[in-house]
Amino acid sequence: MRTSNPRISRVIFAVLMLAPVTATMQETAERSRTEGLKETERFVKTGSTSSETVGQAKLQVQKTLDAYNALVTQPSTNMKGDYKKLMKAEESMHTRVDAARQKLAEMQKAGDVYFSGRAQTIKNIQDPQLQDRARQRLDDNQKEFAGVLRSLTEAGDALEPFRKDLADHITFLGSDLTPSAMAALKPDAEKLNGQGAEIFARADKAIASANAYFQSIKAAQA
Repeated sequence: MRTSNPRISRVIFAVLMLAPVTATMQETAERSRTEGLKETERFVKTGSTSSETVGQAKLQVQKTLDAYNALVTQPSTNMKGDYKKLMKAEESMHTRVDAARQKLAEMQKAGDVYFSGRAQTIKNIQDPQLQDRARQRLDDNQKEFAGVLRSLTEAGDALEPFRKDLADHITFLGSDLTPSAMAALKPDAEKLNGQGAEIFARADKAIASANAYFQSIKAAQA
């Protein structure tokens, strides 16, 4: 059926032109309600897991240092058996530290997706003042996350050279598993333990900060 009235034709044309825009707005709104929640959940889950993994790495390095101390700083009645335990602890240490570094990279990617999604959703706010407030909160949250990520990354990075130093000491023992070798390592062991105490304290602080950050987001979503 053909429409001869020019005014009606213009109205129909306008409706047809607006249809794709309306559909896009509806899709964006739907993303805001569903995908935004999913991204938040993934962000919190990845962040919490990353923090936990750094904690596991730090704990395993501590356990390896304890096993090392059992040989070097304390009299050992079974050097061969204690050294085998130390080698097993060292293997787990390398695995845990590598896993922590990988998880921190995943945490960064999850953060990029989460904050990008929030920025996209904010564009749909029609009230200029409300949109500005949302953007300011986004900026503040991004800065806070950057601080959390930086602290965890520095803690993970600090574990890297320390585990290498500890591995060198373990290799030294493997080449000369004798009481005199233990005595020769004692001054170095004291220095190593001092470094470890500082690194572990820094890691604990970073982990506590990260846990508090992600817990606050999780609580808001509950």
